[in-house]
Amino acid sequence: MILPASRLSLLLVLALLLTACGFQPRGARTDLGHLPQPLQLVGVDPYSDLGRKLRRQLREAGVRLDERADGAGSVLRIADARSERRLLSLDARNRAAEYELSEMLRYSLRSGGQTTPQQTLRVTRILLQPGNELLARQREERRLREAMRRELLRQLIRQLAAR
Repeated sequence: MILPASRLSLLLVLALLLTACGFQPRGARTDLGHLPQPLQLVGVDPYSDLGRKLRRQLREAGVRLDERADGAGSVLRIADARSERRLLSLDARNRAAEYELSEMLRYSLRSGGQTTPQQTLRVTRILLQPGNELLARQREERRLREAMRRELLRQLIRQLAAR
């Protein structure tokens, strides 16, 4: 089927607008090759879950990591990384029904002799906890926290790419 010229030009204009707005499909690779290389990562335990995932995402974004401060072209300093849980509501039996979960990351970047002011990233989700299924609730919270950490790291990579 051949599209009329007006439809074809409309599709072309929409495709150009979509790419111009910065839209990227989830999981699309972000290139951080513009950062002075290598990058030193400071303030996060390299063996923690957050440390391993952050290192992997940085490598996937084209960043060469270095452990030594003297050879680093830029330094990403994680000042604080924290998980929080806050009670939102109770059920009829005075048991927790909803929690607000949040993952927070505070960082700064030193690159080319300039240090950016500390930035704070936060991802917040609501966790419903109906019933007595303790194992299912714990599993659901664990899955939700993993998804929140992935989103937090995606935000960090996007912000680093925008510099």
